[in-house]
Amino acid sequence: MTKYFFNEEFYKAKKQRKIVLSIYFVVLAVYSVLSVGFFLWFRTLPYKSTEITTVKFLHYGITAIFVIFSFIYLGVPFKRVNRYYKMTINMIHGLKETFVAVFLEYDENIRDKDGVDYKSLIFLEWNKYKQDFYERRVLVPYEKEFPKFEANQNIEFITQGNVLVSYKILP
Repeated sequence: MTKYFFNEEFYKAKKQRKIVLSIYFVVLAVYSVLSVGFFLWFRTLPYKSTEITTVKFLHYGITAIFVIFSFIYLGVPFKRVNRYYKMTINMIHGLKETFVAVFLEYDENIRDKDGVDYKSLIFLEWNKYKQDFYERRVLVPYEKEFPKFEANQNIEFITQGNVLVSYKILP
């Protein structure tokens, strides 16, 4: 069997996730230090000082910027990295199924499954319950290249959650 998914991808995704989280926690620490600083500045001002509104508006502005940053950063980059990380965990520990089918064609269209972008391989597979052939789409991560298959080749492949793990070209 030719491996298509390697365990090193899990470690790369884990490292990438750690970097993205580290960036967020650095920004959170800077915001926390600034927030404490503004609070202490506010507490040291006299009762009717003219600087009180300045301190409040600066703190409100920094808080608004941090909240907007958090929604965007945790909603887009971290979410995508985290979903890919979870997919790699499933590829290592999840249940794997073996199938034999005839390869038909490649499909470059982007499909989103659980927050990860995929392209697909189209196979013609026999359904033993319906006693008929059907098209089966096996997913491949969008960043990876397609395996080199020719049309009408018999392929034995292993999938986890319909994502290609390994394959073997049969004679």
